[in-house]
Amino acid sequence: MIAHLLVMYPPQKDPVAFARAYKEEHLPYAGPRLMGAGATGVVSKKVAPAGDRLPYHAVSDVTFPSLQALQACAESKGGKEALAHAASISTGGAPKILILTDDLV
Repeated sequence: MIAHLLVMYPPQKDPVAFARAYKEEHLPYAGPRLMGAGATGVVSKKVAPAGDRLPYHAVSDVTFPSLQALQACAESKGGKEALAHAASISTGGAPKILILTDDLV
């Protein structure tokens, strides 16, 4: 069962500063820490507005081979550092975290 850690960034007060920090600081910092702790991939997407509503600015999907691997990463030093860094670059407040598994049907 594949597991996903979604990091959902709220609307940003400074979208330009966030984009720069995400690309130039966060990906080089968090990527090796997450991959070294069991992640198998990371996909990041900007959220398109739905009318005049934008509940999130961006979402990062960190993939793991299992829920146990995700939990081990979240408890690891590298995983904790990566999540803390995600919060530190967000100009709109701390990101929300959601864990998904591929076992609905």
